[in-house]
Amino acid sequence: MQVTFAFYCVIAYLLVITVVGIYYGKKVKTQEDYSVAGRSLPTPILIGTLMATWMGAGTVLGGPAASGYQYGLMAAIAFSMGSPVGQFVLSFVAKKIRRMNAQTVPEVIEKVYGRLARVLATVIIMLAYIGIVAYQYKGVGLILNSILGVPENIGTLIAFGVIVVTALFGGLYSVAYTDFLSCCMMMVGLFIGVPMAISMAGGWSWVAANIPPGHLGFGSISFPQLLGFFFPVFFYVMGDQNMYQRFFAAKDEKTAMQSGIGWMLGCTATYFFVAAAAIAARALYPNINAAQSFVHLATHGMPTIIGGICVAAITAFIVTTANSFLLSVGVNMSWDVYARFVNPEAPTEKKLFVSRASVLGLGILAYVVIQYYPELLILQQYTYTMYGAAITPALLAAVMFPERITPLGGIVSIFTGGAVTIAWETAKTAGWAVAKTYPPVLIAAPLAILALILFKKNGKKP
Repeated sequence: MQVTFAFYCVIAYLLVITVVGIYYGKKVKTQEDYSVAGRSLPTPILIGTLMATWMGAGTVLGGPAASGYQYGLMAAIAFSMGSPVGQFVLSFVAKKIRRMNAQTVPEVIEKVYGRLARVLATVIIMLAYIGIVAYQYKGVGLILNSILGVPENIGTLIAFGVIVVTALFGGLYSVAYTDFLSCCMMMVGLFIGVPMAISMAGGWSWVAANIPPGHLGFGSISFPQLLGFFFPVFFYVMGDQNMYQRFFAAKDEKTAMQSGIGWMLGCTATYFFVAAAAIAARALYPNINAAQSFVHLATHGMPTIIGGICVAAITAFIVTTANSFLLSVGVNMSWDVYARFVNPEAPTEKKLFVSRASVLGLGILAYVVIQYYPELLILQQYTYTMYGAAITPALLAAVMFPERITPLGGIVSIFTGGAVTIAWETAKTAGWAVAKTYPPVLIAAPLAILALILFKKNGKKP
């Protein structure tokens, strides 16, 4: 095991967020405290938790980092811009989201479409989110192994412990405040480390001269590929339950909207620096794995101290996403299943106990899946892909136009988005050229929207 400065940075980070998570557990007295932080989060904390939750492993190990390294700057921008554009739209409905005083996305969906729609949404979210948590465990294990020399199985176990503890005790209170700390560290690492790495390499002019021709433009990427980068993220961000739960947790409607705008601006700046890091890594290290571009730049192209902070920030990107998804799916189990269908009259203490038990149980389940049954994650990958097509159209319509849509329209929309996504992915596996060229969300989402329109209330437009 390599005991380096980066090692100490990562261990210190993991210890700090664990302690902070346990401390904020003292604030949790009710189910609402646990799931939406007592609807008390101020703007800075809300911006921090929105950013930290949204920007996970996909930001620094895939997404703009990998696409920028492999295809060029415009690919990184196309992949990144789906997020800010979706965030911009979501920011202007944040007040309506906060006004609903809900705790989960399925709860919002039931208010408009009925119980069956809530059940469908809960199943899709739970399948998708357990898979995401499982992959984050593995991601932290790989990071600790590749950078610090920690055995992968030990690193995965460490990730499991930290992620479960920060979600288990304090709920969204602990997750939100540890997210804020993680976000601050991310910003320091990116905004200082990336410019320093470029400067140490010889400046931007040197970087531009040592990348493939056209890499500052569209490079080798095609227009369908650009659409494939942009639209899945665009649709997903506008329906992600984690984001809605944070808007539910805002102390008031104004805070929700201000935080949404701050989230958009912060993510846009972050994506710019990650893309720049990917381009710099391509110039400095042209033969590495694209997914490792940002990690490699942090460990080899930055000063020791800043590089160590960046490595800890990379870990933070993954951990903050994982504990948020674990908390979110735990609340689904307790609020959308237990409190809604099993024991609606349960006292507050019982609901809180079930929430924590759900987080622990589902956290263990995700660990078991990634350790022993990784093939089960194929289904969860499909479910994650379909989220943007099946959930987002119906959810946005429920928030923005609840008086114009019908329960039948919502149920058909959710079924259509999910079924078309699975059919399209199956066709891609079978080798259909058109399915390989265009992402399923470009077909499934418009059809899901069409279902809402066809089954709208007479005389009104959704």
